[in-house]
Amino acid sequence: MKFNRRFYDSDISFKSISKKKLVLSILLGLVSAIFIYSFFYVLREAIRLMSLGLDYLPKIISEGDRNLYNLFCAAISFIFGNSIAISSLFSRPQNTLSRRNVKRGRILNDQIFLGFNFMYWFTKIWILVSIFSMGFMDLPYLSYLFLPSILLIIVLYLESWKTLILIMRKNRWKIQVVHLLAFVILTFTLSRIDIVDYKSIDKSLLNNSLIIDIPSSLYKNDNYKSYNFNNLVFKMEVVSNDTVGLYNYANQTIELYEVYGYIREWKTELYFGEKSKFSPKLRANKDLPIKYIKQFELELLELNQRNVIYEISNDDELTSRFYNNQLMHRISPSLKDELPGTARPPMPPPIEDFELDKELKFMDTLRVHISSKVEIGGLVVPLKMLSKKLKNHINKSTIIEYIYTENVTYQDYINVLSAHKKAVWELRATENFDEIDSLIRRNQFSRDEKLNNERDRIKEKYPLYITERFE
Repeated sequence: MKFNRRFYDSDISFKSISKKKLVLSILLGLVSAIFIYSFFYVLREAIRLMSLGLDYLPKIISEGDRNLYNLFCAAISFIFGNSIAISSLFSRPQNTLSRRNVKRGRILNDQIFLGFNFMYWFTKIWILVSIFSMGFMDLPYLSYLFLPSILLIIVLYLESWKTLILIMRKNRWKIQVVHLLAFVILTFTLSRIDIVDYKSIDKSLLNNSLIIDIPSSLYKNDNYKSYNFNNLVFKMEVVSNDTVGLYNYANQTIELYEVYGYIREWKTELYFGEKSKFSPKLRANKDLPIKYIKQFELELLELNQRNVIYEISNDDELTSRFYNNQLMHRISPSLKDELPGTARPPMPPPIEDFELDKELKFMDTLRVHISSKVEIGGLVVPLKMLSKKLKNHINKSTIIEYIYTENVTYQDYINVLSAHKKAVWELRATENFDEIDSLIRRNQFSRDEKLNNERDRIKEKYPLYITERFE
């Protein structure tokens, strides 16, 4: 039985839509898209500013990643704006005597459902993933979010057209192509608009931060000393071509002689058991000339502080924002003969009384010339072969001498030191040194003389002795 449209109407006439309503609907869609884009933009910047890492360093988004973020947000915003415009265009007041238009109702329901359903899913899943990735894992946009973002935009765009196809009989493909071109052009145009002056924000954040490009290391086995993560940190960075700045843990400029006061103050806040484990950390730029690093070490040595911890880059993507890896180094007393002492005002006696290393007598000396290349015995040794080369000379009767030229950088020095430590570590591992050392550390309050003697024997058999000299 046919109702002849008495109770319902299945047709939609575009001629019945006034030009005024068409223009107002388009303007409403554009304004809505700009508003939604602005909301996404501000939300992203808020998440970024709350996402801090090591030493509260800011999260800086590269221009390439920022453009992709903007494109994604602009595309989503225009899809929502398009949905709002369509809903406004086809909506009209209804009363109890009006004939029901099934197609119009279906279009309105689909467009409304598209926005609300997406926002529900986006709020529960997408924002949580974005906050977690930006705030904790620091995942790059290109590698992890590019493909799902493209697929999401395609699905949402096609979903917005799903019910419109029902009423498009004439010039459907022409209208779709024109709409797609307009969508792409408007998306790219909107994505070029920066709602927030992020460049000024980044400049301000960077001016208040000290981002140091630390060196990388071949040796990784000092990372288990987790108790050193909270030790006092000193920082060194290039200020100009002939000036190097020394900073405290609060990024304030200090003089070399002031290091004593910071160490003394820091130690007063440590428990008695922690004082014996204390070693200051050095976070320095990898391009610094090595003489500045050694001047800092000499200052520590003259304060009877024998060990220093070098901060090195952390290659683990999940944890690199929160802490750097480290390399423990026992400062060589030979620096006293190579570098002048620091001119400092009178100060109290040293913090602790350390005896310098007992005078060691060696039958042989291996001289390692360090520059951009490493030479041993007049031959250049590739970095990947250095550990293997040094293994042949690591014994209790041979000392290894590092010889620096003027152009040696901190990274050049760390390359050799880490290769040296790696060679010693691999030799000691042949006698289960790590397992013995781990047992001693886990049971440090119940001293096992047998284990301690065995550890000392292995360390004496494969020592890490160096002297240092400048040419």
